[in-house]
Amino acid sequence: MNYARWAIFTLAAALFTPCLLAHADQLTTYANVPSAVTVVTGPTSAPVWQITSSFPSGWAGLEDQITGLLTPALLTQLSADYEFTTGTIGGGAPRFTLFDSSFNSAYVYFGTPTGGGGFTDPTPGTYANTGNYADLLSTSLRVASNGFGGDNTPNTYTTWATFVANNPNVAISYITYDLDGGFTGTQTIETGNFQVNDTIYNPAGSPVPEPASLLLLGTGLLGAGGEAWRRLKSKSA
Repeated sequence: MNYARWAIFTLAAALFTPCLLAHADQLTTYANVPSAVTVVTGPTSAPVWQITSSFPSGWAGLEDQITGLLTPALLTQLSADYEFTTGTIGGGAPRFTLFDSSFNSAYVYFGTPTGGGGFTDPTPGTYANTGNYADLLSTSLRVASNGFGGDNTPNTYTTWATFVANNPNVAISYITYDLDGGFTGTQTIETGNFQVNDTIYNPAGSPVPEPASLLLLGTGLLGAGGEAWRRLKSKSA
């Protein structure tokens, strides 16, 4: 073999292989009513998702299909910017939902815990960040498991650290941003910068992966049928 050609081929393969792997997970929207998720100009003049959960049973949100390996122990950043324009925190929404490979779920609730599973909006009337809800040092009781990894304690709230200790290596298949408090009243929320580890999703440029994360990420799409099936599997809070 011509070693000069072999060296060039080897270098080209080394440079090209990361390109094949460097795909970010795809974010999709879902809703059971028309026009429940739209893109509008937000409070900071940047595009945001406007999500509506309509009374008596509307639900909508955002969904990140995880195609690489992600477990609770590997999930270190989970946050979003949001502001209510109609309604407020209640009826189990808004929340992040983590699904395992069997579509069992764990809820991570937004807001300031008030005890007994209640939450309030810490910054009403303000477009602000949730803060990192995958914080091992947080003492907030905001996580409830609905069979995630076999951990079925839907009415018991734990810290993120306890949740991770109970389910450190369970593979996460989807992470959703859910607004379904329309069971108790109409809610409308403007949201952006939905962050899962080093990837930040927003309507202006979704997603924005960090270079160091590219090899760990993949692509994926989800249809409305799969979302409906998962919701049948997931007990509503």
